Amino acid sequence: MSDLQRAFGLWQGFVPPQYIFAHRRFRSVVLDPPDFNPGSWIGAGKAVFDHEQDEFLLTARPRKAEGGVRGFAANIYRSGDGEEFELLISLTKEEVSEKSGLPIHSIEGTQLLRDPLSGRWYFYLSVDTGAGFVWGGLHWETLLLTAHDLNGPWESEGLVLRNDQAYDANQARDGTIDIVDGVWLCIYKAIDGDMGKRPALATSSDGISWHKRGVLTVEGADHKAFLSGSLFAGAGGPLFVGLETPQETDPAKRDDVYADEYQIGHGGGSVSHFAAYHLDVARVSLEPIFRTPWEPGSPHEHEKHPLLGYASVVYDPIMKRMLTYVEAIDGELTRQIGLNETVERLLLYETPLPSAARRSTATEQRGTD
Repeated sequence: MSDLQRAFGLWQGFVPPQYIFAHRRFRSVVLDPPDFNPGSWIGAGKAVFDHEQDEFLLTARPRKAEGGVRGFAANIYRSGDGEEFELLISLTKEEVSEKSGLPIHSIEGTQLLRDPLSGRWYFYLSVDTGAGFVWGGLHWETLLLTAHDLNGPWESEGLVLRNDQAYDANQARDGTIDIVDGVWLCIYKAIDGDMGKRPALATSSDGISWHKRGVLTVEGADHKAFLSGSLFAGAGGPLFVGLETPQETDPAKRDDVYADEYQIGHGGGSVSHFAAYHLDVARVSLEPIFRTPWEPGSPHEHEKHPLLGYASVVYDPIMKRMLTYVEAIDGELTRQIGLNETVERLLLYETPLPSAARRSTATEQRGTD
């Protein structure tokens, strides 16, 4: 029985996502963008706990609009407490282009895992592989880099999720990737030729060769949304916990400005929701558990558009708490919503587990007696 399961006498299986949301509290700004000019961001990554080193690892892509730089690197950070991170390695998009032999205009969502068979690190990068420069990018695919050591050298395994299906003809990117019961699972953003956005599922036995299962449905219906978070082992099977951002298809309901004639929106669509689903791999479907709009809980979130939609959730075995990392649109620094207008930080929310919260309260009470 895991610490997560042992902590809950009233509930069985994984910690209820409802509890994670209801008891979340803002902890800190984890990472700042490269600067605080319009179009400068940090985030779009994954947090994991490395049990071999007893430390947290965090990935992120820094981005700047000035000079057409866009997502210019894939960074890996380390931390002893999940709060204070130091940069371990930064792979520039020029280095990634050289390793992969691909013309890469920008880097977006990143994921980091360790292969249980070889012990190698797998670093998944969403890369803009379009024919030319377009703000926001039209064609995105997923590249895999591997290394025995986090410091490198990193080697390219090539594009592992390509634009080879009708439903991901434009984009196969920004995956939520985890290993559950030895199976590599990936829920990724699939965008078709008409720019319709849906979550799609891919599975793998080795993290390199992926089998695309198709577009995920929710209760049997089509679901135009972006999911970003983490996958856990639940009593009823794999469990997704994170953010869900529905696609706003009505231009009249968007309030963001566009960077060019391709009208790629950013941040001005539907508000992100905290959401949890059971994943049915065989049926390629999601069964809803909990879903509610995200409300700003810190002074660093835009009142109307608090989050971009990227999230990562991890269990902290040291402090017995759940940590939720979210990329937030800063309301004070953002003048208007748009691809090259927002300023975005990476924020940390924590949810103490009941047993840890009781111990903390008891310790405080003893200290005042």
